[in-house]
Order: sequence, then C-alpha cells, then structure tokens
Amino acid sequence: MKTRQVGFVLMALIAIGLVGIIFRLITGGSSDFVLKGLMPISGDVITKVVIVGPDQVSSELVKIDNDNWEVGMHPVFAPRLNDFWVHVDDIPMAQLVAREKKHHVKLGVDVENSTRLDFYFGQSIQEQFHVGKWLPEVRLCYIRKSGSADVYGIPCSRNGVFSSDPDSWRNPIIVSIPASDISSLDFIYPDSSENFSVGKTEEEEWVVASDSGVTPANLQVLDLIMQTLQILPANGFETDEIADSLDFDAPDGSIRINTHKEASSPTTRLKFIKKDETLYYVQIPSQSTTFTLDAQAAEFLLLNKDMIAVVD
Repeated sequence: MKTRQVGFVLMALIAIGLVGIIFRLITGGSSDFVLKGLMPISGDVITKVVIVGPDQVSSELVKIDNDNWEVGMHPVFAPRLNDFWVHVDDIPMAQLVAREKKHHVKLGVDVENSTRLDFYFGQSIQEQFHVGKWLPEVRLCYIRKSGSADVYGIPCSRNGVFSSDPDSWRNPIIVSIPASDISSLDFIYPDSSENFSVGKTEEEEWVVASDSGVTPANLQVLDLIMQTLQILPANGFETDEIADSLDFDAPDGSIRINTHKEASSPTTRLKFIKKDETLYYVQIPSQSTTFTLDAQAAEFLLLNKDMIAVVD
C-alpha cells in the first residue's frame, strides 16, 4: 500500500475512533449507544476462552479452578489474566463506534482480519466477538459481536490484550527471589572440580567455598547476582517437542538457590543448556516450562569461582 493510502486509512481509523469517543462524551454512557443483550462473560462464570487470530494462531485458556487457568499444559500468568478480565468487564458497557458494515474492514473487525474471541460456559459458547485493529493514536479495542454489524469500542491502553499467541499468556519470569530470602548459592558443573558455593559464615560474612578452600566473596559481583535473581525474565519459551528432547539431567551448568526456612520463596534450582551463541535453555526441575534466556545473562550467572572469589 502506498504511503498516501496508508495515511488515508490511518486518518479514517482515527476519525472513526474519535466518533466513538464523542458518542461516549455526549451520551454519558447512554444505553442507546451501549452494547446490549450479552450473556454473562465474566471470569467467575466463563470456563474456557478460545482466541483465534487472523493468521489462525490460537490460544485456548481453560479454567482449572477459581484462581487458576491453563494455556496448553502451562499455567496462565496471573497478572496477564487479570488484565484480560479487566478489559472483558468493559465489554458490556462498550460504546458504539460504527453501525454500517462498510466500516468493518477499516476497523479490522471483519471475519478475515479480526481476532475471534469465544467465551464458553461448559461446552456451550456464551458469546463470540470479533476484535479489530488497535492504534496508539486512538487506544480503543474495536469489538463486534458475531452476527451483528454494529462496532463498539472499549478503552485499551496497549496492544495485545486479546492476543491469540499462546506464549503471551505464559509466565515470562524464570525466577523471582528477593535477596533477603537467599541463604546460599551452589554452582554446579559437569566437571565437579569447578563446583563451588557462596554462603555466610557465623559472622554473617559472605564467602566462597570449594574443594580448594574458603575465600571472601566479591560483594559487588554477589550483589549483581542477587539483583539478577530478584527478577529474571525469559527471552521466550521453547516448544514442548524440543524441550522433551533436551537432557536436563546433564546440563551445562546449574545453580541451586537455597532460601531461609522463613523465606517466602522456596529453594530453587536452575538448569542451563546452551542452545547457540545467543541463547540458553533454562529449566526449573519442578516446572514443565522450558525457557530461553539471553546468553549474556546466562553466562554471567554461570560464572566460575575466580569471578566472585577475592584472592589476596
């Protein structure tokens, strides 16, 4: 599409979005311009949500119990899910943006270009919507109920609220352990002579212990490690097929993060396998997820003893 055409389309989308905003301001939420006649679609009623993108990539969110949902075999990230339901709760009060079918393609709510959103209660579909384009200039999610020509808008501060990408629903945090919870760290490698631990003495001083003895720990390096473990985000997720082929019983290195008995975080072990020059695979044995992590971050965590031990 030519630049001028793109400009016209963008202006049209902004204009239509502004019309919806003006409707909302003039009517003060008048029922004449509000989406009506919906079955209940709140998180306490719905048992499954199916989201299908225009590229046919899909996510199926399934309720396990009142507090937990899964996408595939993996837990849905709670903050992400809560944000989704906040936006879903706005749908019954969505404001009218356009009535005519000619606007569907421009707004991206036509069948071919929209993201389809199906809400289930048991085996029955409660409601089905088509979600359209999102623009930062308008910050609306365009919603069309299946079988209706009317298009409505709800406030959306960001794109991807109704993403069909399964990975966007998973927890992207590999580990999050406050420094105050950590009592010691064990660094374990295929060559056992490279193994060492970092812990505290009775005098509350951090030291590095290995087969060759005990030396003081470099507190600056230790602080950086603690900061990294406080929140370690993944680059992405590996597919279950590839993950099943990886031998995490013989990793390239692992770190056991030992926590205090009173800590809010459990003792956790991270296992690393190098994927290529840019990424490592990371797995926590108690979880089903295999993450990918930037090689620079992984190799910093998989440090050798000389990088943290203070030598006179």
